[in-house]
Amino acid sequence: MIYWIIFVLISSIIEAVLFHFNRFKFKYNHFVLTLIRGCVCVPLALFSEYLEIFILFCLFTFPFLHDGIYYTFRNLMNKDVYPKRWIDKSKTTTAIISLSFFWRLILFIFGIGLIPLFL
Repeated sequence: MIYWIIFVLISSIIEAVLFHFNRFKFKYNHFVLTLIRGCVCVPLALFSEYLEIFILFCLFTFPFLHDGIYYTFRNLMNKDVYPKRWIDKSKTTTAIISLSFFWRLILFIFGIGLIPLFL
């Protein structure tokens, strides 16, 4: 579980930096980044003793952690972007699902509620 949180932290920071510099001459493909992220996530899940619970934990906690870290780091690089930082919401996303802070928080609480099932 701690590996998942570290992974989300690192991948969110990398995505924020890549997207920040994407405005300049550097271009990156978000699909490739998502594919790499998936290739790292699958082994983490497979090594979990509680596969189904771990997958639910990941699905519930990812939006809160990823978006919060991403918005915060984008704001650190450009104060005009995501001024609310962790609690902000993207207005230009191309994502299929984009959740408000309220729903990201609700899912995160459900995800944290799964922790006793790991013990």
